[in-house]
Amino acid sequence: LNSPLDIKRSMGIARGKNDAVDAGRIAEYAHSHKDKLRLYEKPSDNIRKLQYLLTERRQYMRQRTALINLDCAMGKYGTNETRSRSESARHHCEKLVKKVEDQMLAIIYSDPDVKRNYDLISSVKGIGLINAINTIVYTNNFKAFETPRRYACYIGVAPFDHISGKSVKGRTQVSKICRTQQKAELSMAARSAIVNDPGLRKYYLRKMKEKGGGKDAHGVVLNAVKFKIILRMFAVVRSGEPYKVLNY
Repeated sequence: LNSPLDIKRSMGIARGKNDAVDAGRIAEYAHSHKDKLRLYEKPSDNIRKLQYLLTERRQYMRQRTALINLDCAMGKYGTNETRSRSESARHHCEKLVKKVEDQMLAIIYSDPDVKRNYDLISSVKGIGLINAINTIVYTNNFKAFETPRRYACYIGVAPFDHISGKSVKGRTQVSKICRTQQKAELSMAARSAIVNDPGLRKYYLRKMKEKGGGKDAHGVVLNAVKFKIILRMFAVVRSGEPYKVLNY
């Protein structure tokens, strides 16, 4: 199993589109990289169910946000009837979200392997229901990535250099090729962790001071906090022990 983008970029300049030719190029790519083959482990049915439930929940959340934006856009011209319908629809979306979350929890509690890792990573400050399920789904219950940095790269948290010779010296930054939704939700976890974890709060303030503060510094330091959270999640799964917040 490999990224389609990786295969596409390895083909060089391609003119036109032909399925038969593409199939031959994919076969050539597979043959030339056969020494790097790694056995693919298919996600379990429970992991697949959780993945689709995450998608369903995301749709309801988007509808809820759209309804909230509608209320704001109406301003003084919105009628009472319109506001009542909007509020009723918003509450309905919230009820659906709650039902989806209850179903996700039921699936987690029915699977001992998933339940074990869910409990472990939930002990990490900042990690709630959605971030925990996101991590379990997109790591295939911590089987798809050998190291936390690879997962961090996958969701767009790991920074990369941008240098070439003596003339090109760009700043270190994350790649735009990533799981943007999971990255955004992990940002929420990082903000919560900064508030509730004394160690991460101290780390955040120290790094902000080192970088001079400001909006740009906040983004860089918040990304570092996200990476630390990923490290902690992989560490607790590897050790089998829940995370313990140190007293500072």
